[in-house]
Amino acid sequence: RRFYAPLLLSIEDAPPRQGIYLTNDRCDGWEGRVKWSLETLDGAALAAGEAAAQVEALAAAHVKTLDFADIVTDDNRRSLTFIAELWQDDELVTRQTAFFAPTKHLRLTDPAITAVCHQEEETLHMVLNGRSLARLVELSLNEADVVFSDNYFDLPAGRPTTITCPLPPGWNLSQAEAALQIRSVYDSF
Repeated sequence: RRFYAPLLLSIEDAPPRQGIYLTNDRCDGWEGRVKWSLETLDGAALAAGEAAAQVEALAAAHVKTLDFADIVTDDNRRSLTFIAELWQDDELVTRQTAFFAPTKHLRLTDPAITAVCHQEEETLHMVLNGRSLARLVELSLNEADVVFSDNYFDLPAGRPTTITCPLPPGWNLSQAEAALQIRSVYDSF
């Protein structure tokens, strides 16, 4: 299976300013919306909004730049995240996060990530959720080599994220649940 991401959401991170951009590698234009929020690492929103987003075929476009100089301080910058989500109708297309301090200085707490798993044909679906931001989540299945739909991603507090992978040959759902390992930067401390 070939991976191809025709639509890219990116954040130009220049704290306390955050710029939101779209890159479209498709041969047709795209329209949707961007939802953004400035949050504490445990998910409390300090500011939020949304903006229409459109980008021509094979082009890049600036969506919005936000300045949080009145909210981000030396005292709270280690506890904040900026989240931008790209939506088309009611479907989340992609999500990006940015921070106001280097990862090693973030005030990360145990995200207590939970996984609810189910099987559809030969695919394992894992719905992950955390009580605080989990930075660079890594998934693995003990004793199996599988390719996940995403790995090394940020999981914001209270935003369920579904990840899939092929169920290893001969495995059932119970085996996969028992073998599932979830780690994040928090676990490296």
